[in-house]
Amino acid sequence: SDAPDHQIAVFNFDGFDVSWEHRQFGGNFNEKTHPQQPVGCYFYGTKGVFHQGWLDGWTFYPSDGSSPVHQEAQLHEPDQQNIKELWANFIDSIKNNKIPIADIERGHRSTTCALLGMLSLKLGRSIDWDAERQTIPNDAEARKLLAREYRGPWKYPTA
Repeated sequence: SDAPDHQIAVFNFDGFDVSWEHRQFGGNFNEKTHPQQPVGCYFYGTKGVFHQGWLDGWTFYPSDGSSPVHQEAQLHEPDQQNIKELWANFIDSIKNNKIPIADIERGHRSTTCALLGMLSLKLGRSIDWDAERQTIPNDAEARKLLAREYRGPWKYPTA
């Protein structure tokens, strides 16, 4: 992998900023909320901290000192997943013309942030992203890193 073992990236959006931290060594016992799962995602906001795990569900820690709110994971055995519900939601979304829970557009946008953070690290500098045009304007060096040459016979799709 060419992914760093740790990185912090700051994204400046209109009206708010987001800090993203990636750590392969993040599974330390202070953060381990489940014996088999040393990972999760923390969201720090003005009203508290939200932890989204996998095997341990989610927990919200209010900043006003009130009791945390927790919901256990709702996963199926034998492989601790919820694919059945995701497929049902996907079919229901088609029937009712609604956006599914696991929407590809949302997945694309959140993945784009992580990939742009890594691209910025490779360049050693900040970059500007035009989300509407899905490109990095006025920066040919950075734009070149948005795609790679495919192994033949495959070709990178262009529009």
